Amino acid sequence: MDLDLNVLGALAAAFVLAAIFLRPPRPKEDKLYPIILGFATGNPPYRVSQQEAAAIAEKAPGVNEVKPLIQRIYGNGKISHRYMAVPDFTPSQALPGDELFFPPRGENGRDQFKVPVQERLDKFREKAVPLVVDVCRRAAQDAGVSLDEIGKLVVVSSTGFIGPGLDCHLIDELGLRRDVDRALIGFMGCAAAMNGFRVGMDYCRAKPGKLALVCCVELSSVHTTFDDNVNDAILHAIFGDGCAATILGARTAATAPKGSFAIIDDHAWLMEGTEDGITLAINMYGISCTLSKYLPQYIAKNMKGYVETFLGKHGLEMEDMDFWAVHPGGRRIIEEAQNGLGLSEEQCKYSWQVLDQYGNMLSPSVMFVLDLIMKDHKKALARGEAGFSQGLAFSFSPGVGAEGIFLKVL
Repeated sequence: MDLDLNVLGALAAAFVLAAIFLRPPRPKEDKLYPIILGFATGNPPYRVSQQEAAAIAEKAPGVNEVKPLIQRIYGNGKISHRYMAVPDFTPSQALPGDELFFPPRGENGRDQFKVPVQERLDKFREKAVPLVVDVCRRAAQDAGVSLDEIGKLVVVSSTGFIGPGLDCHLIDELGLRRDVDRALIGFMGCAAAMNGFRVGMDYCRAKPGKLALVCCVELSSVHTTFDDNVNDAILHAIFGDGCAATILGARTAATAPKGSFAIIDDHAWLMEGTEDGITLAINMYGISCTLSKYLPQYIAKNMKGYVETFLGKHGLEMEDMDFWAVHPGGRRIIEEAQNGLGLSEEQCKYSWQVLDQYGNMLSPSVMFVLDLIMKDHKKALARGEAGFSQGLAFSFSPGVGAEGIFLKVL
């Protein structure tokens, strides 16, 4: 018996619908997160107390008008020690063969710190290469990964512009793959680590089987000038040298090592009317920075809106954060971040610790803060405690820009 075409059509449609609605659901793919798999920090060999540094500043040729302010500037910064790549600030500690970079020169030594910028960059290369190689090697060891797995190399610095760059030295001395993808980030100042994280995160998401190595190194000491003005005195009272590196890789919540710090999101905001806040320049005698007296006010005024917008994307509020990695850019920077966000000294204790022991190292600084947070988290887990759950890290770029990452413990 022939069936009506309409009936056949209806039956066919019913079978199709049944197949669609009754078939088992496809397994949901687990979301990939950029995970901090390994971490390391390091500094040059010369540890300098603020008293030693102030004494050098007072004796610098040409320092006259600002000289009466030196002790107050150096003593009020809540900095105990910093590390320097050159022995000029602690001559008694000079290693064998490591001569002073700023020996007296010119009539009556008046040109002692008038070193051409190219000589300074050559010194940067000499001192930075062994430091970054050591720190990056330890970061890979901490991650327990093979260097062959690194597909992206991100090198960050605002104090060293050289070519061939540190990326080439790392490939040669670490034995990285010669086809590794390279990215260099410069002149983003203290916030540059956040930009480095962002590049590494994007790579890991795009290529889940590969790892990214992000390295930040700053050697401000090679750019010492001791100009006779308050801005220069402040710079030389707070900036120090340091390096930090991390290995990033994409993992799911199920495959990430227990207690791993995942970078959930990043957020940037260029503040309005703050162009004078932080400015960088390359001149005849080195790389210089100018900090506006209004910079702390810019931070206090803008950071609450920045953080609320960032967390609002995830339906969260400040009270949901149990750790804060505030850039330790100086006493006033931390204080005004606290004031603007309503944070306590306890909530910013890791930033204060880094400032006290290292000063402002520019881009590596916030990574040193994260290092302390992650180490305390591991200690808590070892004691059987919960440790941290989620928090923010942020720092500041010329402009002024706020750059940060939102981290969650998996």
